[in-house]
Amino acid sequence: MKYLRLLSISLALMVMSLSAMAQVKWYNPLEAGGNNVHGRAWNSELADNYHRLTPRAEGIVRPAVWNLSKQSAGLSICFHTNAPSIRVRYKVSGGLSMFHMPSTGVSGLDLYATDAEGRLRWCASKFNLSFKDTINYEFKDITYFTGEDRGYDFELFLPLYNEVTWLEIGVADDHELRFIPADDEKPVVVYGTSIAQGACASRTGMAWTNIVHRESGLPVVNLGFSGNGLLEAEVFRFLAEIDARLFVIDCLPNLSTERTELIYDRLLQGVAILRARSDAPILFVEHNYANGTSSQQSVDWYSHSNAEQRRAYDALVAQGVKNLHYLSHAELAFTQESMVEGIHPNDLGMRQYADAYLRKLGEIIR
Repeated sequence: MKYLRLLSISLALMVMSLSAMAQVKWYNPLEAGGNNVHGRAWNSELADNYHRLTPRAEGIVRPAVWNLSKQSAGLSICFHTNAPSIRVRYKVSGGLSMFHMPSTGVSGLDLYATDAEGRLRWCASKFNLSFKDTINYEFKDITYFTGEDRGYDFELFLPLYNEVTWLEIGVADDHELRFIPADDEKPVVVYGTSIAQGACASRTGMAWTNIVHRESGLPVVNLGFSGNGLLEAEVFRFLAEIDARLFVIDCLPNLSTERTELIYDRLLQGVAILRARSDAPILFVEHNYANGTSSQQSVDWYSHSNAEQRRAYDALVAQGVKNLHYLSHAELAFTQESMVEGIHPNDLGMRQYADAYLRKLGEIIR
């Protein structure tokens, strides 16, 4: 009996020890103080959510734009830790996937680390994730190659096509996590379509705006609105509130059929709105139309939209508007292998988009 009692006590102590080792301390970025959401303007007005437009935009921009602005494309959370395992749990408000885009891109997360020597490392979640009512990711067995005591700076990219309603990051309670707040550096501001929003990246870090952000070191504000990048004056007025390093206008994929005739007038009006408040560079981007190789009608549509944008650009230059730049269809260098379903880029296409933008940024921002 004495032996059994000792065995029971030993087993109980082992269970308690294991339980203590497994305890996780959870951190909520929205409750930690400071502006802990990176990749957006109006941070002070968006302290309690992961939305992209100021709440003042509701009722001014069209309902479709407002609803899409609640999706967290381009947003990220930055933090420092040396924990060997990082867990994330969160909830979203919409469907987890789309017919042409997986859950890992629509609703998933992506984690990158920068070590003490400045090297960027992607953190694989392997299969330690669960897409249920509460989505769970676990990044395990992280090795701190430049010294565990120095830890890494991490950046967690949020879902591209879903609204995050609640999120927590957890590490073992014998390690600490410290959020890195967003600073006031002037961002690259992207106004665009579903492609800018991130369709159809297989994971969130592969959206071209997120690639450009990581590899340029510049903050990027993603104002891509799926199917609704229509060069609207109401949106331009909110863009003009941002103290931007560069404005990117990449809306032609939503204006390439019956809406083509809107391009010229709306671009002139939009640039006038921006120039009334900012002298930041403005970059016009053409339609890639890689899906036109089997359809002369598609080539005609998309080349016409590009021509209308070029006409607007030339008119603005002739008016004396300064600091305008252009990224052409040829410079995007898309191929037939760059697409998913003929409209949106796959990961290869996202990489090609990012490369073209990085080259152009190198020319504009020296």
